[in-house]
Amino acid sequence: MRPSAALPRWDLLACLALTVFGIAGALLSLRDGPVPQSRPAEATRFWWPDRSHGWIVAGLWAMVLPVGLFFYAALSFSPEAVRITDAKGGIQAVSVEKVVSSEYVRKKNTRHYRVIARVSVPFDSGAQSEKVEFSSEYQVASGDRVWALFASSSENLGVLVNSDREALEEKTGGSARGPVLVAALVMTAFCLFLAGVFGGFSRVSRSLRRPLKKGLCRSLAVTVRSVDVVMDSTTDTKGVVTTKPKPRLALEGRAGECPEVLLDPLLDPSHLSPEVEGRQAKLYWVKMADRPGPRRARAVLVLDGQRCLKGVLRVAADSDRPEGSPVPAVGSLPEGDGLRAIRTYPTWHPGLHAEGLWYLQAGVVALGLVAFGVGRWATFILCICAYGALFMARMVTTDNRARYLESFLPGGGPEAGP
Repeated sequence: MRPSAALPRWDLLACLALTVFGIAGALLSLRDGPVPQSRPAEATRFWWPDRSHGWIVAGLWAMVLPVGLFFYAALSFSPEAVRITDAKGGIQAVSVEKVVSSEYVRKKNTRHYRVIARVSVPFDSGAQSEKVEFSSEYQVASGDRVWALFASSSENLGVLVNSDREALEEKTGGSARGPVLVAALVMTAFCLFLAGVFGGFSRVSRSLRRPLKKGLCRSLAVTVRSVDVVMDSTTDTKGVVTTKPKPRLALEGRAGECPEVLLDPLLDPSHLSPEVEGRQAKLYWVKMADRPGPRRARAVLVLDGQRCLKGVLRVAADSDRPEGSPVPAVGSLPEGDGLRAIRTYPTWHPGLHAEGLWYLQAGVVALGLVAFGVGRWATFILCICAYGALFMARMVTTDNRARYLESFLPGGGPEAGP
């Protein structure tokens, strides 16, 4: 709301201090080890791993806004405007005496005229002709009126000219101009859109909705035998093979079928086991195409007719593919839209979260240095570092989560074990 003010920006530093205290509190809470020691799983209306992913994507984009505004605040500061304001200067309309040059500048998102002109400025000692350079949205001619910031009693401080009065008011500590506010609102709306597209409002049955309507789903009554962790290998369109640890539900059908469902890495196997092992359930999945080789299909496991889990049914060979029963074409699962996802809370563990929090703290410190004023290029580099710290925090936390899951494998390492 106040883009231009004298550096250091104590108002911005006060805002950053709140973030520093919050992250420091989180780091202090990790000193006593994993928290909570034990907590029963809860149920939520949305499929929370997809929701978490959607809001993380939205958050990474949303951080462009505060980082960009910090950069804008640091560079929009005008020492000349501050000196004129301190000398009790103000903004007045002045007349253009002569246009020395006028160049039309056309960029990707902006179009304006870069004008060099002589204007008549009414100082206390008398009107003086000043040569000034400014930008204008329209072509300026002799006799036109433009806005000037100057101190009538201090002609030695010079004059700042612009065709937009709000641009000069911003330099004197006024509110941000309309385009800046519009950009902030558009960015907010865009981030909410991204959250929705990437699952920020995703329900459990969303992935099966279209196949259900087309009658392309099958079901099988099963018993959950165990919850463990396996290494899952996937191949992308370029032939690159990626191997990641994932929680697995080992199931058993009434006719001896042994399907397995891979879950999102956010689910904690140690918390999930007591909730599902030995329970009767109904497995729904998208019908697989008749072709040889390993296959995967979106799947939903419904327990107790209400709680559920979403994952991927993995089939290594035709002999492993469960037959099941076809599900009639309907708009939702037979259990209805009131299904609630089982939510296991990841342990608040130093091995999982501390490193990411330190990266976040480093990003906040980088923005703090920007608020002190360190020059154009240093400001640019620090803003890039602050934004990059988010990706580093995300990356190291994901890597720690993978090592935590690997600790459940036979002979798994203890680095981030429960």
